Amino acid sequence: MKKYSFLLILFLAALVSCEKELETKKVDYYVRDLHDPFTIVYINAEGQSVKETVTPVGGKVIKTFEMEQGAPVYLYATFTEDVSNSMQFSVGILVNGKYEYQARFYDRIKVVNGDTTFEVKRAGVVPFD
Repeated sequence: MKKYSFLLILFLAALVSCEKELETKKVDYYVRDLHDPFTIVYINAEGQSVKETVTPVGGKVIKTFEMEQGAPVYLYATFTEDVSNSMQFSVGILVNGKYEYQARFYDRIKVVNGDTTFEVKRAGVVPFD
């Protein structure tokens, strides 16, 4: 019995010593090269879903947060501007300046009562690397 107790204590000590504190990383949600107003939905640093209507200035919109590794990231954009011929259009999520989840074209077209809406959705987690 003493042998098993010793092994259990040794295992628990090893487990505790391997525990690592989660790092925070800079997360940028961005939309580039849209000129007409559009809507975005994203998850902020507190884990809340936020919806905003944006009128772009300068062609690029960025929301920046500090988020822990493993935290969910999500960006959904809807817009009416056709980006089929745009070489600069992109929507994405950068983590510490590195492209993690990016779109250079829309994912889906929705037509309701003759109005066309384009959609892009990117989601994932802040990586542990």
